[in-house]
Amino acid sequence: MNEHEFDKALSDFLDDEQYERASETVYQLIRAAFAAGWRAALGSDIGNVIKAEKG
Repeated sequence: MNEHEFDKALSDFLDDEQYERASETVYQLIRAAFAAGWRAALGSDIGNVIKAEKG
């Protein structure tokens, strides 16, 4: 497979609806994990530091 064929295959893959669904699912998982960590941090000692800095 030459570079042109590779680029075309990759482009086709990225334009596929199945890729879009998988990409959105991965994004939602990462966002949920980040949000859980954020909420946990705000409930911990670091959360008190963050609140003190705002006030």
